[in-house]
Amino acid sequence: MTVPSAGPDALDFWLGEWSCSWEGGHGRNTITKELDGRVVVERFESIEPERWSGMSLSVHDARLGWRQTWVDSTGNYWAFHGEPHDGGFVFAVTEEERGRPVEKRMVFSDVTRECFSWRWERSEDDGRTWTELWTIVYRRSGEARNR
Repeated sequence: MTVPSAGPDALDFWLGEWSCSWEGGHGRNTITKELDGRVVVERFESIEPERWSGMSLSVHDARLGWRQTWVDSTGNYWAFHGEPHDGGFVFAVTEEERGRPVEKRMVFSDVTRECFSWRWERSEDDGRTWTELWTIVYRRSGEARNR
């Protein structure tokens, strides 16, 4: 399955209820379209190894493309720009750390109807090399599969 164009349906692959697993932990994520189908709302919950939660709001602006705002119970806040890539989607932001720009991105890849991979990465050399910080495997929850 490939991700559609950069338009308002580009994140439809993400909609649904998901079981999430990563090395040493697991959680769940529910993604819906709300506000007349214009806003993609994410509600993420880490269950183990520690409980925390977060949410994002993603919108497609015909002029500016995809934007996402992420907040969580640990106090993180990010404002990302997004776009499809071959077989997935990327949300990215550049922040300053110790006086130097650092690129951070979420990469959705290997997208099928039932599963995909999500990676949190960073680059300190203008995106020439990336360090993988966290990988999550998403699988549709049982109830969502029956729809």
